[in-house]
Amino acid sequence: MESQEIHNEYFEGKDADIQPLQEMVDFSEEETQLAASSDELQIDDDDDGTDADADAESASPAAVAYDGLNRAALLDALAKLLDEKSAQDLKGEVEAIKVAFYKKFTLEQELLRREFVEQNGSAEGFVPPDDELEARLKELFARYKKMRADLAAKQEQEREANLAQKLAAIEELKCLLERQDDFNAIFSDFKHLQARWRAIGAVPQPRQKEVWEVYNYNVEKFYDVVKINKELRELDFKKNFELKQLLCEKSEELLLKDDVVKAFRELQKYHEQWRDIGPVSAEFRNSLWERFKNATAQVNKKHTDYFEQQKVEQQNNWQLKQALCEKAEELLATTPLLMKEWSEKTLLLLDLQKMWKTIGAAPRKESNKIFHRFKSACNAFFDSRRAFFSEQKAEAQRNLQQKLDLCAQAEILSESDDWKKTTDELIKLQAQWKKVGPVPHKQSDAVWKRFRTACNKFFDHKKEHFATQDARYDENLKKKEELIAAIKNFAPSDNPSDSLAAIKEFQQRWTEIGYAPLKHKERLQKNYREAIDALFEALHVSDADRQLINFKTRMASSSVKGGRGQISHEREKLVQHLRHLESDIQLWENNIGFFAQSKNAEKLVQDVKNNIEKARRDVSVTIQKLKLLDSNT
Repeated sequence: MESQEIHNEYFEGKDADIQPLQEMVDFSEEETQLAASSDELQIDDDDDGTDADADAESASPAAVAYDGLNRAALLDALAKLLDEKSAQDLKGEVEAIKVAFYKKFTLEQELLRREFVEQNGSAEGFVPPDDELEARLKELFARYKKMRADLAAKQEQEREANLAQKLAAIEELKCLLERQDDFNAIFSDFKHLQARWRAIGAVPQPRQKEVWEVYNYNVEKFYDVVKINKELRELDFKKNFELKQLLCEKSEELLLKDDVVKAFRELQKYHEQWRDIGPVSAEFRNSLWERFKNATAQVNKKHTDYFEQQKVEQQNNWQLKQALCEKAEELLATTPLLMKEWSEKTLLLLDLQKMWKTIGAAPRKESNKIFHRFKSACNAFFDSRRAFFSEQKAEAQRNLQQKLDLCAQAEILSESDDWKKTTDELIKLQAQWKKVGPVPHKQSDAVWKRFRTACNKFFDHKKEHFATQDARYDENLKKKEELIAAIKNFAPSDNPSDSLAAIKEFQQRWTEIGYAPLKHKERLQKNYREAIDALFEALHVSDADRQLINFKTRMASSSVKGGRGQISHEREKLVQHLRHLESDIQLWENNIGFFAQSKNAEKLVQDVKNNIEKARRDVSVTIQKLKLLDSNT
């Protein structure tokens, strides 16, 4: 018998690792900005009329770090700010609180959605619960917007009051044109009037140009009508010229600024200052104004072009994002069934997400809608993938239990010395192991080593056993070949009984030698049988006597090796054989009468008689064998 080893190569690819794939690209910042830019949380400076410059200053990053606060604490901080500060000083901090709030809010919403998916298998039917904190935020924001609206109303009242003061100043200027008293007194009053004019704040936007033009006309008329000292007049014109020339230079420098929005706001300030500066001499008046107007036109054009270009870019971005949505939705059309397919599709979706991050903003009215379309497709994909891997993990746990059971069975078998049966059973266990799917990565190596150790233990013992057995088989081969040679060289004596006793001894020795290597079995058996038969023929021993002699020898060996169980089994076989012979004899005897009535049946009848005679001899031998068995029990 040869050892049948099972090599480790049998288990190549035994436990595929279930590796979690990368999750989606982080869109939390974009989602936060969109959530925080809803209409009820939006502040538009142009709508409420508040001081845009003050807001621009306060819109810089808030000094207080709000990211470390939870949502309730953020709302408490906002409420405190509304109690302690004016609306025009709050915008930066209010925006910072709003963004920090929605960072946490969107994260919490996503966690709730994922929990829903894990419990229900999909996001269909998920409705975010009402959030009391978000409702409170909107209430506080409504209060903030009212504060801004109240501030805007107050500022508008102040502009109306400023308008009245400037109109009154214009009337006083007209009165100066009619005075005929001391020049120095008139000029002193004029300078005081100019100072008052500059100190008066802004007027309502629709009246700005009109009021300035009336004021400027009267100032120029004052210089032309009132007989002012020429030296003082030229000094004043020169001063105004320098101021307006400086504004021209500053306006032209704005063309070099990258931030066209900020440049445009600066230009508005320069225009306010231009209006407040008095006239220049007639020879420079038009050229200076043309220079300032030209710079203004270029800054305005850059401002307009910037927003027009933004519109075009945003429209292009919207179309690109639509295409990405369609591709993401295509990935949802079919559900992968294999881990490899999920991996390939996940990489494709991650590439789409990375592309999305490189695309700029879409038009504001479309931005929220297109983002949620893309995010919904991504969420649906990752929810489905998460469900797949969740099932894979559950399956891996079931596989682990199956492999642990196989380990336990292999460990029991590893102690067996029933080499053939146990080898077959271990081969079956290894085939079952191969069919079981992957197990959790952390347990993969341990469970595999446990199973392999149990298998190796048995096969190592088996190998050691058969290594010793092979040595014995080689020795038995040598003994059997020597015995065959001795049988062939045996010369029968004149006493048949002594020769038969010698033959029995040869048979007994052959049986007691034991197994030889399997590849020599057929050759040895053939040579041994031929040598024994030659002796029987030389002694003229009948076939029946040969059978009895062989049977006695075999039974003598079986009684030693197999005990009563072997003898009982042999007796049962003889009884069955005897019954079969008796049945055949009866059938043949019945058939002789039938054949005798047929023509030319002599040969057929004789063949049947020969079979009957042979069977009767076999019956006699079988009965003697049974008597021998019974006498030994």
